[in-house]
Amino acid sequence: MPERLSRPRDRRSMRMVWKTLRIRHLGLAFFWACSMLTFRSSILLSGPMNTTGYQTLVVIISFVANMTTLFLVASRTERDHSFYDKLPASAFTASIVTGLVLMTGSGMAGSAGLLTEMLAVVPLVLGSVLAGVGYGYFWGSWAECLGRMHPSRTSFYLPVVLLLTALLFVAFSFCSEELGVPALLLMLPLPVLSQLCLTRCNREETDDRPAITADSGRYRTALGSLVSLIVASLVLSLLFGLVWEMTVLSVGSVNEAHQAPLVANLVVAVCLIGLVLYAHKRLDLALAYRVIVPVIVILFAVLPFFWETSPVVLNAVMSACYGTFDVIIWYMVVSASYDFAVSGFVIGALVRGLSILARLLGIGIGYLLMLVPGSPSLLIVGISV
Repeated sequence: MPERLSRPRDRRSMRMVWKTLRIRHLGLAFFWACSMLTFRSSILLSGPMNTTGYQTLVVIISFVANMTTLFLVASRTERDHSFYDKLPASAFTASIVTGLVLMTGSGMAGSAGLLTEMLAVVPLVLGSVLAGVGYGYFWGSWAECLGRMHPSRTSFYLPVVLLLTALLFVAFSFCSEELGVPALLLMLPLPVLSQLCLTRCNREETDDRPAITADSGRYRTALGSLVSLIVASLVLSLLFGLVWEMTVLSVGSVNEAHQAPLVANLVVAVCLIGLVLYAHKRLDLALAYRVIVPVIVILFAVLPFFWETSPVVLNAVMSACYGTFDVIIWYMVVSASYDFAVSGFVIGALVRGLSILARLLGIGIGYLLMLVPGSPSLLIVGISV
């Protein structure tokens, strides 16, 4: 069985890590913000398309396309890493851009009477698929890129990425809602910027990590080291999807359901950066999830009793906890990729794909629970148990 490879220069001061940081290393944030804004589809949709049902449809279709792309590319890359190298990044960037244009155009065409509501669904669905395919590629590609970097760097880069993502999310949402700037114009440059950063990062020299080989035993060992993370990811993703869907249906607006979590993610990002800087050395985020998982489950069991009065607060708390966990997932995936000299795309695709699957299941359960008359809070506690 392949063993975990030793890490060169395993401990580095934060000063050294800070000096290595370049804007291109934060390119994940541009793509991440774009995908989050897409899933908050109310800023893209208009007219008859701007309803809770169509907003949820965009999320579900995009997630399914995202997950499918991850699994398909990963299955080929695991056997032949050169397959990933041959994929044209620009084609996936164009897929995202086209998808965003189609989703926005569906609402505009419906509002102008150029298409009936039934026909307007066609470009909406097609746009969601195209955007999801592009997002799947970029999720895996950034896992591949960051997996070549020493974990002392990614432990700092990833919280900074989360902070930049949250700032972009807040700024673009404000510009769109308060200043009237079309969301499409704000979002179109994001996948392009992410691709440019990704291309620059891929040209960098790796941190003395051995070359990736198509070794199925090494992949199994790497995934075996992440079993507890994968299980936690499945549970938390399901709970997050459940709370998100129930909040959206409860308040009748994807937009309102997202407002408080925006601020929560900013707070989480600042706290994580402060924690890493306070450590003055590489902080092992791999241990953090052993604390955050039981905390989330306990909160999830208690907060539902306040569901009737503050559903958005419950969603904000869950989003903040999941934002923290998202950074931990990224860190552990890219660390395993670095340690075992395997493709970050393959490892990231499996973890991320299963997480998406669990979130979709949670969304489905949340939708069904809201159809049941009575007290949703008790049903949430039952699901939590």
